[in-house]
Amino acid sequence: MVQVTAGLDAERRAARGFDPAHAATLLAVFVITLLASGPFAEGLFSGAQTDQFQQAIVELFWITIFALALPALRLDRIPWDRRIGVVVAFVFWATLSSLWAGGAAMLKGAVLTFNVAAVFLLAATRPFGAIVDAMIAALALLAAISLVLVAFFPEIALVDTEQHAGQWTGVFDNKQTLGIDCAFLLYLAAMRIGEHRGWPAIVYHLATMAAAVVCIVGAGSRGGGVLAVLAVALGFLSRRSLGVARLAGYAPLATLAISATMMAALVVTDRDFLTIAGFDIDFTERAKIWKHALDYFGGGTTVFGWGLNGFWSRKDIADAFIGGHEWYLDNFHNGFLAVLVECGLIGMGLFVGLTLALPSLMAGGDRDREHETTTILGFMVLFYVIDLTETFFLRSTNTFSMIFFYFVFRLFVVDRPTPTAT
Repeated sequence: MVQVTAGLDAERRAARGFDPAHAATLLAVFVITLLASGPFAEGLFSGAQTDQFQQAIVELFWITIFALALPALRLDRIPWDRRIGVVVAFVFWATLSSLWAGGAAMLKGAVLTFNVAAVFLLAATRPFGAIVDAMIAALALLAAISLVLVAFFPEIALVDTEQHAGQWTGVFDNKQTLGIDCAFLLYLAAMRIGEHRGWPAIVYHLATMAAAVVCIVGAGSRGGGVLAVLAVALGFLSRRSLGVARLAGYAPLATLAISATMMAALVVTDRDFLTIAGFDIDFTERAKIWKHALDYFGGGTTVFGWGLNGFWSRKDIADAFIGGHEWYLDNFHNGFLAVLVECGLIGMGLFVGLTLALPSLMAGGDRDREHETTTILGFMVLFYVIDLTETFFLRSTNTFSMIFFYFVFRLFVVDRPTPTAT
């Protein structure tokens, strides 16, 4: 006799007929992806600030997912990987660190913990393909709306600053968000084509990919597009070669090492730019942000960190940066640096432990889950590389932060038949 996890049970129920809980969960995933992929352009809502409203709606739907998935959870049917402990410890420490970062940070820590718990329930109780399809549909709708806005409402969807004049922001309030969202859309849609689910699905995903490419080019995020294409190539090659999959599994660790090397160079040289092949590079002034954060990382904050959301929220740190640069962004623009500064060496140690566990899980040779694990592998590579210059780790509601945890749980909480004694 064979037992199966709740995720496979849900998939079989959906195949037999309409499952209200399954449909409601997919709708919730769609809405979350739609609203949590970035703050919308102010012009869409007569100048109103919508970011907090978006986050509130997103949280309501995470509560919905939690409520729908909890009754379907069967812990006794899950073949746990013991390494999941490092994931739990990492999230626990990040949440704990909010205690010394202030009241607003404590709320963010609570939201992060609850959402990660809801993501775990989602990973353990619902089929992988359906969840990814819901994410793709939401991202595709955002790309389509962006194209409409660019064509008919350029005053909302185009950048009017001198440095980036004419580049697209689409439905979002900045061009980076549009470019990154569409890079992930391009990747996920391409990987779903490889499932060979019939021509209608293939045509749909090709059209989605085309919209994503147009938005990437319009947003001036050609680098993100190239990364997405490379991730797609990596994913498909991994399906054909276990050796490629095993090698690619170490890419996140290599990315972490690259980030550490860059940060170390800034500290050693005491400059806010890097010199590479004779050229001074500040990564569109991001290195200035990194150097400022590193200057404040020391003393009592080295081991425990400034706490979740506890660095840029300090007025003295913000004022010091503004005084030296005359501009300010409350964003590390490097996800690895964010973990180090906010969670300290303890948090970074746990994060490194999580990253070290990924290669064997992503490239373990499980042919029954080939499409799933290779999709996760390419996403992880793309996600880690993007975090070299953007910050997505430990964001409590952002779509891609939650997708990261969803994919991690799919690796650690294996959803496949497990033989048991009768």
